Amino acid sequence: MVRKCHYTNYGSINDDENGEQEKEEGSESAAENVDKQHDGVQDEEEETDGVASSRNSHQNEKKKTGEKMDDEDIITSARSSRRICGSAASSSDSETADDAPLLPEEGPSHAVRLDMPGDKPASPHDRFPKTPLKTLVAFLMLVVAAAGNTITLSWIHERYPLTPPLPDIVFELTTKIPWGLRLCENLMIGSFVSLLILILFHRHRWIVLRRLCFIGSILYGMRCITMMVTPVPKADEDFQCSPRLGANATFSLIVMRGIWSMFGLGLNLFDDQKVTLCGDYIYSGHTLVLVVSALFIGEYSPRRFYILHWLSWLVCAVGVVFLVLSHGHYTIDVILSYFACTRVFWAYHTQAAHPSIRLSVQNHQAKEFWFPMLRWFEGDIRRPVPRRFDCPISYSQVCSAFRRVRPRGSRTGSARPAFE
Repeated sequence: MVRKCHYTNYGSINDDENGEQEKEEGSESAAENVDKQHDGVQDEEEETDGVASSRNSHQNEKKKTGEKMDDEDIITSARSSRRICGSAASSSDSETADDAPLLPEEGPSHAVRLDMPGDKPASPHDRFPKTPLKTLVAFLMLVVAAAGNTITLSWIHERYPLTPPLPDIVFELTTKIPWGLRLCENLMIGSFVSLLILILFHRHRWIVLRRLCFIGSILYGMRCITMMVTPVPKADEDFQCSPRLGANATFSLIVMRGIWSMFGLGLNLFDDQKVTLCGDYIYSGHTLVLVVSALFIGEYSPRRFYILHWLSWLVCAVGVVFLVLSHGHYTIDVILSYFACTRVFWAYHTQAAHPSIRLSVQNHQAKEFWFPMLRWFEGDIRRPVPRRFDCPISYSQVCSAFRRVRPRGSRTGSARPAFE
């Protein structure tokens, strides 16, 4: 496409007056100097048809009006024509090359972004560090807290008072349901398994699992302290506990008994367990698992799964009610467990999702004993974790695993693979 440029003809100016001959010669020399500096523009303008017609019309106007041009007018006209045809100038022209637009209605500073596959995640929701090392540290903390919980329970088993149960308003107003504890533990296992499945298919499963382990370690560590400082008698007089060690009790035997009870997961659901410890009442471990599972399911499952959210809290409520009706725990155990779980969960996630709160000097929650570990675990998290899911094992990974099967036949690899 050829652009038509309008120039003023400086080649010849005819005037009838004799006094203007010297000015015309000066005008011709000045125009020739300008033309020499822009040979590329001159060549292009001579190739266009509209340029000649524009010159002739301009000469005729000058002859009719008798307008006179001096040197300054010629130079000014040359510069203005140069701006008009700047887009047709060569790339070496420093004035027009920077001003010429690369794209319509866009300047030369417009950035062109190319997303190369494999360089960075396709979605900003994927830009969260996995940090499996931190998850491993949190898991080890949970194991230590759980082991400490059972060892503490083994020690309390030797000290809890052998007196009638403490007065409880729910025990007085309701009738005992013996199978309520078994129902509670079944609901607890189902809720926790559902949470593990949710974490498995969550896109940021390492972060969610790390938070679950760390919050669980905090709650179990606090439970060790509350059980140790205030042993209470059994809530159910008919519940059969393992015999005490008595005078034969040593530190090593207490520790070994506590570790052995870990294999039963602290549940009474398994009838074949050989160790049944009593005294772990303040606060309730069953309520801890139910509440934490409901909190995590509601936090990390999609918002539109409101039925799942309500169902998880319904399971939690039913399990807690039947736990108290079976006299498996006092009512105060359940209440304290609920408050401990929700406050730790909400405080942790509020600071983890908002770095401005976490780093603020007015953040009084930074006085918590577990805050330094939170700052290390969540140091690279800058926003709330989105509710997104994917398969933990992709189709390409499955195919690559099958391709690694050693082919049959010769060692040169010319034979066909065995899985074909």
